[in-house]
Amino acid sequence: GVCGCDRFTSSSIGSVIQMIIRREGYAGLMRGWRPRMLFHAPAAAICWSTYEAAKAFFQEINDNDTILS
Repeated sequence: GVCGCDRFTSSSIGSVIQMIIRREGYAGLMRGWRPRMLFHAPAAAICWSTYEAAKAFFQEINDNDTILS
C-alpha cells in the first residue's frame, strides 16, 4: 500500500476491524485520532457557526416579511 500501509482485501468493515485488532490490538483502532480531531473540530465549529448565523439571518428576513404583509 501507499506509505507502507496495509491493503485490505475485504471491503467489510467488520472484517477489517477484526484484522486490525488481530494485528495491532485495540490501540490500532485508535491510531490517528488526535490529528483527525484537530482537523475535524475546527471544521465542525465553522460549519455550525455558519449554519446558526445563516439561520438567524433568514429568520430575521422572514419575520420582517410577515410584518410588512
